[in-house]
Amino acid sequence: MGTRRWILWQGLIAPSMERFIVGTSGDGFELSGLILQAHEDAPYVLRYRVEVDGGWRTRNVEVELEDGGQRRLNLTADGEGNWSHDGQRLEQVAGCIDIDLEWSPSTNTLPIRRLGLAPGATKSVTAAWVRCPSLDVERLEQSYERPADRRYRYRTGRFTADLVVDDDGMVLQYGVNWKAVATSGGLG
Repeated sequence: MGTRRWILWQGLIAPSMERFIVGTSGDGFELSGLILQAHEDAPYVLRYRVEVDGGWRTRNVEVELEDGGQRRLNLTADGEGNWSHDGQRLEQVAGCIDIDLEWSPSTNTLPIRRLGLAPGATKSVTAAWVRCPSLDVERLEQSYERPADRRYRYRTGRFTADLVVDDDGMVLQYGVNWKAVATSGGLG
């Protein structure tokens, strides 16, 4: 990898921490993370790796969840809205460009970078949403509004979160859910 960023997020509602790394990889970027999460009084460890192309469109997703056992999810996307899992086409997320990992603020960076919204603009998108801890994949309608530089308003259904991002589009504050407690590096 060339240029890299590191972020450590602290969960503000559920006991949780996430170590996140994003860096250049070939013609695109690779995002990876390790999440320690308490959910319904059970401890979970979630590891993920997401490959995106130079336009921040999701191409490959690997998720591994440990909860006493171990489960894995591998998804492939062509960047044009076609997704597959173990060679089987995923019709329920046809047309989705972005992946959204339920327990992580990291994947909000993908539409933020891909859309390149000007201040005052809003755009609706549909993401392939990986639910946690089930690892089910669902379609998720969402919108991003950019009220000011380095600020976004994320909406899906009745849920709204105000996001604060840095100059690289990385989330520093995710509403009342997550807060970056340490960062280093840069994408340049």
